[in-house]
Amino acid sequence: MSEATFPERIVMATDLGARSDRALARAAQLARTWHSELVVAHVVHPDEASRRDQLTSGMPAWRRPESWTQGLERRLREDLDAEGITARTRMVVGAAADALPRALDEEAAGLVVLGVARDVRADRIQLGSTVDAIVRHSRVPLLSVRHRVRGPYRHVVVASDFSDPSAEALRLAARWFERARLTLFHTTTRPGSTIPADDSARRAQHDIVAGHCDTWLADVALPAPAHEALERVIEEGAPEKLLPDFVTSTNADLVVMGSKGRSGLARALLGSTAEHLLHSLDCDTLVVRAT
Repeated sequence: MSEATFPERIVMATDLGARSDRALARAAQLARTWHSELVVAHVVHPDEASRRDQLTSGMPAWRRPESWTQGLERRLREDLDAEGITARTRMVVGAAADALPRALDEEAAGLVVLGVARDVRADRIQLGSTVDAIVRHSRVPLLSVRHRVRGPYRHVVVASDFSDPSAEALRLAARWFERARLTLFHTTTRPGSTIPADDSARRAQHDIVAGHCDTWLADVALPAPAHEALERVIEEGAPEKLLPDFVTSTNADLVVMGSKGRSGLARALLGSTAEHLLHSLDCDTLVVRAT
């Protein structure tokens, strides 16, 4: 995807359940705003498709219904028509963690959109494995949708550890959401002593980190309007506690994060899987894998 453009194609992955409705609404809103093609995909496990089709295999030919997969696609198209959503549908056969990344490559997707799983352990594991596969094996940014759509994103927070992946996440956020309030959020911890620092030591540490931030932002090279409007928040403490509180306190509706960071915020929140990120922030989350 060119840095000068929005995604040409958005792939929204649905399980045809109610939990996907918010993700579908957000994907449709972004597709309209960016004039992107929307593809709504449903992953069908081959064992389930075979089992369902075997149940009707003994019927006379004139009574034999459409295949189970065809029925699912028809239902999906009917749902889209009922919502007035213009999209192409696609049935993807295979295990979700393997088949969905392959489909994203085949579609040349610029963004994949998923709904959050229900608060059921089995669902969280299944969704987490799919997210892991996309983050680890695909260059496609991943948007996890939690909230209802009330219009375009208004306050976008970019979680940064001053790494290259964080720089790419910031550039993408500034490009895709140029009308939103944009905040750079960084946390720092003092190495060594557990003795609380006095105010002067905290100020000195803050000034050092702020200087690092200025140098890093110069290398990021945001467009001048975005650079001037960018809000910067630098706090001392644990990122896994501070970021959720900041999101709630400021009514942020989207957090953007690079998928790999050398330390600090990205590693603390994302770690080896995206599960913690998806279930700890009370907002939508966009995970950007560095190129």
